[in-house]
Formats: sequence, C-alpha cells, structure tokens
Amino acid sequence: MRVLVVGSKDWSNYSEIMRQFTLLLEDLKYNEEKSITFVHGGNQGAENMVSEYVGKIEKFMRQKGYSIKEELFKNFQQKNKSINDYDMMQSDVDFALVFDTKNCKRTHYCIKILQELEIPTTVINS
Repeated sequence: MRVLVVGSKDWSNYSEIMRQFTLLLEDLKYNEEKSITFVHGGNQGAENMVSEYVGKIEKFMRQKGYSIKEELFKNFQQKNKSINDYDMMQSDVDFALVFDTKNCKRTHYCIKILQELEIPTTVINS
C-alpha cells in the first residue's frame, strides 16, 4: 500500500500522526499486502514527522513480517520539468492522509487535487 502524506509546515501534533499511522498499520493485519510505503515531500511539520516515525518502527515491523518504508519527493528540476506536489499525488498512491491547519494554502490545494484525482483521502485538522 502506498500512502501519500501531506501536511502543513506548522503541524506539531506528533501524537496524532502516530495514531493515524498506527491505524493504517492495523489495517495491514487484515490485508494480504504486507508492505506500506509512506510517500511525502519531506517538508517541515507533518511530513518531516514521517521519517521519525518510520525510523522508530521499521525494525519492529520487519521482525513481524511487514515492510515499512518511505519515498521522498523533493521539489526539484528533472530534465526541464519540476517535480512537485502534483507529481507526487500522481505517483500511484492508494490513499492520502492530509494533516491540515486552517491557514495552509498548500494543503488546501492538495486536497482539491486529490479530490479531482479521486484518491481516497482523510483530512485531519488541528
């Protein structure tokens, strides 16, 4: 399963991140698929917390027979093309988690695009 994580740069609720990710991992128990990849841009706030979470539980999950990893999409130029949020959303993700604060234009833009792409999305507000 590929899970897109997008978040406001001022998101600071690590407990909520852990809760949402733990719910996803619980779903893996009832799924034939034994791997999860968190796709994110590595930005400040919620997305930066993904790396911390994966680092903390990766070894434990591997011992239980699961694969957990992350795929980082940084905004950069590649062959005269900008790799950005839109490209990240189109990277064959199965689900999206959006950690939103009220004044974040980026997360609101991402929610709009995710709806247009018909990607199942859960929005968590602070």
